[in-house]
Amino acid sequence: MTIAPNDSIVRWLEGAALCLAVLFLGLHTLPRAWRTLNTDFPNYYLTARLAHEGFDTSRMYEWSWIQREKDHRAIDDRTMGLVPQTPFSLLVMWPLTGLAPLAAKHIWILLNLGFLIPIGWMLRSMTGLSYRRIALAFALSLPLHRNFSLGQFYIFLLLLLVAACWAYLRGYHALAGALVAIAAACKIFPIAFCVFFLQRRDWRALASGTVTLLATVGVSVAVFGWNLNRSFLYQVLPWALHGEAMPSYAVNASISELLHHLFLSEPQWNPHPWHDSPLCYAVLLPALQMLVLAPAILLIRRRIDDRSRVVLEWSALLTALLTVSTEPAFYNFVLMVFPTCVVATILLQRKKYDWLIALLIVYLGIGVPIPPQNFTTGPAVLLHVLRLPCMLALLLGIYALLWSDPLAKHAPQDWNRLAWAAALSILVVFSAISTFHRESAVRQEYAYRLPQQAASFLNATPHPAGTAIRYVGFTMAGYQLLAQDQSGVSPQPSFDPQYDDLSFTSDVKHVLVERSSSPKSEIVSVGPFEQTVVEDARDPMLSTDGKHLAFVRDNHGSGRLMLRTGPLSDPAFEIALTPPALNVYEASFLSDEDFAFSAVEDGRSPRIYLSDATHSNTRLVLGESRYPALSPDGRWMAYSHLDGGYWNLWLRDQNTGERKRIADVPCNQIQPAWLDDSKTLLYTTDCGRSLWLAAVARRKVIP
Repeated sequence: MTIAPNDSIVRWLEGAALCLAVLFLGLHTLPRAWRTLNTDFPNYYLTARLAHEGFDTSRMYEWSWIQREKDHRAIDDRTMGLVPQTPFSLLVMWPLTGLAPLAAKHIWILLNLGFLIPIGWMLRSMTGLSYRRIALAFALSLPLHRNFSLGQFYIFLLLLLVAACWAYLRGYHALAGALVAIAAACKIFPIAFCVFFLQRRDWRALASGTVTLLATVGVSVAVFGWNLNRSFLYQVLPWALHGEAMPSYAVNASISELLHHLFLSEPQWNPHPWHDSPLCYAVLLPALQMLVLAPAILLIRRRIDDRSRVVLEWSALLTALLTVSTEPAFYNFVLMVFPTCVVATILLQRKKYDWLIALLIVYLGIGVPIPPQNFTTGPAVLLHVLRLPCMLALLLGIYALLWSDPLAKHAPQDWNRLAWAAALSILVVFSAISTFHRESAVRQEYAYRLPQQAASFLNATPHPAGTAIRYVGFTMAGYQLLAQDQSGVSPQPSFDPQYDDLSFTSDVKHVLVERSSSPKSEIVSVGPFEQTVVEDARDPMLSTDGKHLAFVRDNHGSGRLMLRTGPLSDPAFEIALTPPALNVYEASFLSDEDFAFSAVEDGRSPRIYLSDATHSNTRLVLGESRYPALSPDGRWMAYSHLDGGYWNLWLRDQNTGERKRIADVPCNQIQPAWLDDSKTLLYTTDCGRSLWLAAVARRKVIP
């Protein structure tokens, strides 16, 4: 094909395509984005608003906690969660928190439209591509449209990365390092651009990036507190790095998701993998990721300062990072505007018009939204992951351009690449070993899992109900109290879809449910005659004799344990069991003289407290612990202890104070509840699943 780029037919086609795409943006995408609040904008907005209003935000990563705060503010988004967002990224919306949610989104949409102007100017400055073609690259990016619809901030992230490259080319290396650090504080993967600075021995950019990153951490800690940032660092981030911060068996566009689907079993989400082998998964995941990423690192030539070479290396690293990402979302790929413009410029300069058409096809393929294919089994799943082969094809093309660069062929040999190759190989080996041990260990929990009959992502706070169990199930329609027995699963008859059922308690006479809505949660007695029992309360707990009701009342995110000593619905008999200085997370309540709770004091990590008949609260020496559960006979207390970033079950003899570990697995076991025999526990576990998207398990812990 020999059509010249200035040919009138090509110009007409480009103009027509640009007009149609702009019309689609202006008449379809922007009006829909303007009218509605939907994930993910409310996530950023709400958390920034809570921090701005002085709330205790240490539990923001917990699914039900953030859902409750969303409900209290009547934000029009059915479900909400912050995993795996960084704390610093949540501050992007800080200047908009004084506005109503939809008004804040309007401002954010206008800002994102404005961001396109400097991005386009810098792309033209770096590539020489015409404004018309840069605008066409934006307009043909369906991920760009999704960014506007969801109120995401990947356009802002693109601005940071393009500006960093632009600054680097003009010798502002300290500014480039600082911009990369800010991008990494918002989304972790840009931190890999520090490798670019290392390869080029640019210590000024590296130092600037390090200082800026530390400053962003300091700002995040100052705003959100240490506990939230530590939760991200020790609990959220590790799960995100191995692709299990979000549901990981829906095959979409990542190597990690594909290998989960092919080689790892999960009783609900992936009961019949093609070949159930944690070993295959452990070996293939780091090996394939490194095969994709390593050339982007090894092809960086520190002795070549040619502007086009630097931009191409930057593009290669960005494309490789998106390709190996363990948590890719459709809107992430608006970032591909940058490398696509860079490659298009090179192909136009070399008059490779046939390859330019191939680039256009691949670019459109990257932007096509493919629904997750949960039902496909075996290697046929490869037919449903269009984005991944398109990303690999573009990345291979960029690598070919870097490899064939005449400047690189005549550059002096850099033996530093051998050291990098050896280091990356060692990293693959260690990663494979640790992944195999982790994936093998978490599957030990499958022996205790109960068959899950509800199509829910998360199953929380299980409690016995005769021969059945009750628990809160999280679906895309909200949170609902469910009951499950041998015959199946059914919702409680009083379920109302306009509320979220976030917690509950029950005995033979009562079922009390926390109904979360605006402006506060209420504890409601459900049944033939539904009535509100307590206003402004969460986490109800009935005493074993059914005569007393304990619950938690929040004040700016800080909980206080309360007790109704008389008629359950009479606030005149309400007393406080804990002082305001303690922020109560959860509790276990046998009677007004025998209860335990976990709480935080002065911003420190959570600890478990016991109380007696005088309501004197004693802090137990159990380390960082939560989710106490007192056995019906009063002899035992089960709880979860944080060790190595995981909450595992422990047991304490209340008579002797002796402790023993129930399990040692690299995943979370939380929310224990005793059966009537005081020997068997119900609890939730995310082993083999995704972070805190737990299933129900049962284990006998006392012989």
